[in-house]
Amino acid sequence: MDHLTDLLVELLAMPCVTGEEGPIADWLADRYASRGDVVIRVGNSVVVAPPEVEGDDRPTVLLVGHTDVVPPTEDDITPRVEGDRVVGRGASDMKSGLAVGMDAFEDGALRGGRYRLVLVAYAGEEGPHEANELRDVLEAVPGLAAAELAVVLEPTDLRVQLGCMGALHAQVTIHGQQAHSARPWQGDNALSKAGAWLASWHDRPPVDVEVDGLTYREVASPTQAWTTSARNVIPGEFTVSINYRFAPDKTVAQAEAWLAETIGDVGTIEVVDRAPACPPSRHAPAVEAFVAAADAQSSVAPGGAQSSIAPQQSWTDVARFAEVGVPALNFGPGITSQSHQRGEHVPIANLAPAREVLGRFLAG
Repeated sequence: MDHLTDLLVELLAMPCVTGEEGPIADWLADRYASRGDVVIRVGNSVVVAPPEVEGDDRPTVLLVGHTDVVPPTEDDITPRVEGDRVVGRGASDMKSGLAVGMDAFEDGALRGGRYRLVLVAYAGEEGPHEANELRDVLEAVPGLAAAELAVVLEPTDLRVQLGCMGALHAQVTIHGQQAHSARPWQGDNALSKAGAWLASWHDRPPVDVEVDGLTYREVASPTQAWTTSARNVIPGEFTVSINYRFAPDKTVAQAEAWLAETIGDVGTIEVVDRAPACPPSRHAPAVEAFVAAADAQSSVAPGGAQSSIAPQQSWTDVARFAEVGVPALNFGPGITSQSHQRGEHVPIANLAPAREVLGRFLAG
């Protein structure tokens, strides 16, 4: 399927860092309007559906991909084919998934098949939770919340990843007393005061949590730290950002309570971003049908059969679909270990199998 590689390279040529998705939204809208499809624009997000036909009561399946990427590096800013892989920012996360979804949506046989297909290409996934445009799309476009399944085309190493972890970002501020660095005894250094507490996070092990037969790994880690002091000033405040990824057995409120208890009274805590976890919709009929299609593919894959199901360790927008009652799963050709890496790439060999699974499911 050389056309999938060509389409992916074309998508990668539009970098679309979060907040700059306008050009790719224009390109998508023009592409599908010229084909006679119904195009709905919400901000820099695009929803595409075939023209409505009276009496068409087929269940709807959403093919869902985000168009934005994290900032590129010099190793991946220029999209290219290198041997057996495609290199470019977003190659795995998640332009390859978007390319596979677009190709399935444009397949005339699948469009006339068991399901009514709707393509959802949305902006803002890589940024703050509240700036993600998918919620606006779900509120603005009638009928999406009645879909039978949403296939979120995130990188999953060609496995069906169910549910997702929740995420909290908290800022912990340790307080001391500012002073001149020539006379540190006149102050209380908030930075060094935090030393033992900060070091205690280094060896904190993951905690395995089983939900509906799938094992999710809870982790909490410092990700940023800063003072606002000049370099000749003993800092009176030192702030650490803690990122907590919690399993689908917890609500946001329960996760916040755990984090507050774990941090204790070392400093003041402010939760600055929160995203709910999503339990696996493992027994929804459409999810079971998709897993069956993936199982059929894995049984003939090189290396023999393996389980097609895995837990989703990061946060994805399956959680937003769960909020409106739409069963959702993660599936895509991207490599999870390549997400946000320098020199991001995807194996060309992953594109056709992902497309085949999608086609097998949609063909019923």
